[in-house]
Amino acid sequence: MKTSQNNLISQVIAFIWLPHVVGIIGISLGFQEWFVQKTVLNLIASFGFFALYFPVQNRTRWMLFGLFFLGGMTVEWLGVHYGLFFGDYSYGVNLGPKIDGIPLIIGVFWAVLTFITARIAKAILPKKTTILIVAAFGALLMVALDLLLELLAPHFDYWTFNPIAPPLENYISWWAFGFVFQLILLGVEKDEFASDKDSLRVSTHIYLAQALFFGALALFR
Repeated sequence: MKTSQNNLISQVIAFIWLPHVVGIIGISLGFQEWFVQKTVLNLIASFGFFALYFPVQNRTRWMLFGLFFLGGMTVEWLGVHYGLFFGDYSYGVNLGPKIDGIPLIIGVFWAVLTFITARIAKAILPKKTTILIVAAFGALLMVALDLLLELLAPHFDYWTFNPIAPPLENYISWWAFGFVFQLILLGVEKDEFASDKDSLRVSTHIYLAQALFFGALALFR
């Protein structure tokens, strides 16, 4: 049974990497525009594997996921419409359907990133590390991925700042909201959150695949 589960997780990891590697190869061969337009599909696929194998299999985790989705959408809406938290910016066309100017995938991204970075942080840091330190480190992992995205966002019509460089408050706000989300998640999940090795494997590979994919987009832009 354990061997079967390991094989399944290995297949999931292969499917996590497949579209990202194909995208990197396609971009390097000059098909940048086509693959950039499909970015949202990569993010949706990552969400699908996350939801199935993290696992988000109980009502509490789905409620937390919904909370972080709504929280992410709300702060982004306030940012786009009132210039709060992140600076003066607006979303482009390459992140899929929007609600009042905010791509739905951005809310999903906030939620997925909260879960996987918290899981990675919990695994990396010593067992007796306080929840505040774990949450702070998990939020830092979220900001690290955002830094990669900021390098290419205006070039690929994900989002654009005015002026074009994102302000320092963008990164501070990303960390602050990520920290609050992580505290909520870690506070609810407690020790149960660190008991599933498969969730760590899936989280790590989703994070690394996203980092490599967006890093490659920035390199080949």
